[in-house]
Amino acid sequence: MLDPRAPTAQGRQTDPVSAITVGALSVIAAALFAAAVLATYTYSTPNVELPLVIAIALLFVVILGANLLRVAVRLLRPGR
Repeated sequence: MLDPRAPTAQGRQTDPVSAITVGALSVIAAALFAAAVLATYTYSTPNVELPLVIAIALLFVVILGANLLRVAVRLLRPGR
C-alpha cells in the first residue's frame, strides 16, 4: 500500500494549442455576437461589419490550420 515504486497519478499535460483554441473560439463567439448587433444597427456603423466578419473568418481559418497541423504532427510522431 505504501510502496514507493507504485506509479503515481499524474495529470495530463495541457496542450498549448488546445488552450489557444479555447481562447480564440471565445473571442470568435464574442465577435459574432458583436457582428449580429452591428447587423441589426447598421445605420450608425455601416462600414464596420464587413471587416469584422472577414477578421472572424481569418481567425477561424488560422485556428483550424493550427489544429490540423497539431493532428498531423501527432500522427506522424506517435512518441510525442
